[in-house]
Amino acid sequence: MYKALNGAIVVLGLATACLAVTSPASAQGVGVGVQVGGVGVGLDLGNVAFGYQDGYWDRGHQWHNWRNDQEMRDYRNAPNNQYHDWKHDRDHDQGWHS
Repeated sequence: MYKALNGAIVVLGLATACLAVTSPASAQGVGVGVQVGGVGVGLDLGNVAFGYQDGYWDRGHQWHNWRNDQEMRDYRNAPNNQYHDWKHDRDHDQGWHS
């Protein structure tokens, strides 16, 4: 019984450590994390290439909508951001600046 319990504790600890290391918010040491019902959700601010009122382009050239207004404000207020206070489709290139 004790071996099974100790094994479960070790496995749980390793799984928690793996999640902490690979979470998006910790990828570059800069991020915004939110705890929702025991599940962590994060935005890696270092992965945002260009931010707009309605969402952002990541460095892999994928478009994302902000999950909420707070996420957009956090990026807008972050140092060295590339935030533009208009919707991305205003520009001919949909806001992706090459």
